Amino acid sequence: MLFARVLGDHGIIERIRRLRRKPVEAYGLAVLAVVLAALLRLGVGWYVSDAVTFTTYFIAIIIAAFVGGFWPGMAAVVLSAVSGWYLFLPPSFSFALKSPEAFSLLLFCFVAAILVACVSGLVGSILIHEERQQFLIRELQHRSRNLFAVIQVIASRSVVEGQPVAKIREVLEGRLMALAHTHTMLANNAWVGASLDEILSQELHGFEGQVGVTGCNIVVNTPAAQNFALIVHELRTNAVKYGALSSPGGSVAIDGLIEGAGTEERQFRFTWNESGGPPVIEPTRKGFGSAVLLETAKRFGQAATAVYRPEGLTYEFRVSMSAIQPSR
Repeated sequence: MLFARVLGDHGIIERIRRLRRKPVEAYGLAVLAVVLAALLRLGVGWYVSDAVTFTTYFIAIIIAAFVGGFWPGMAAVVLSAVSGWYLFLPPSFSFALKSPEAFSLLLFCFVAAILVACVSGLVGSILIHEERQQFLIRELQHRSRNLFAVIQVIASRSVVEGQPVAKIREVLEGRLMALAHTHTMLANNAWVGASLDEILSQELHGFEGQVGVTGCNIVVNTPAAQNFALIVHELRTNAVKYGALSSPGGSVAIDGLIEGAGTEERQFRFTWNESGGPPVIEPTRKGFGSAVLLETAKRFGQAATAVYRPEGLTYEFRVSMSAIQPSR
């Protein structure tokens, strides 16, 4: 919108927005504009005919609607009609009215009202467009900072693990892809939220025959989606390397359950239960995966436990529903 860009470049939009937040000043401007229009009409009265009785008032009405909005513009219409009727419609300085003049007055009011609606609507749409752009810019900055912070943590922890460069690249790419897939889902949903079922489906693609999911048909907000994506990615990676998904006979049961329904302290319990795989040995070294599953999960949620049973890993994570639900 070229017109909106010109107004924005010169700071006019911000001035209009500030004035519209002050009704007294907006209506005062409308009154001042009508007074100046009447004085101008009086000043040129000797040089123009009665056919242009209300011409100068249109300038005042445009100014009032442009700067003040719809209702100050309509106030300018009323004041213009009354003052023009009294000062300039014959007989002057009287509210007596003949049929031709009455028709002119009504026509003026009709055209002026349409003008107010058009002008105030145009400026209003520009203001809304500008506010929307500013909101999107702030949201983009906020999300970018959060995303870069997450990526920085992932990268730093992946390198600290002391693995060969090729292995670090493989691990880092997997974690970043999990994050990227989740952000794609969030973007497709206009950043309202992402379905936990979709996150699980994306991360566990190719293992549908070995994985069963129940109770995860919920929508979670952006931070929760990022955390769940990283948690599920680490669980899948560990299961493929050492656990149930490393053998054809292994299986994973994923269960989601909302506890405390009907109360303000509702919790979502996420359980990952492996079985049928090779015997599991609890790792002695705590890497980034363990940090995501336990430390990060605890900071994000309320409790996280990982039990390394010989028959398979059982991981449980609890989080308050108020912390993961999208804003309405």
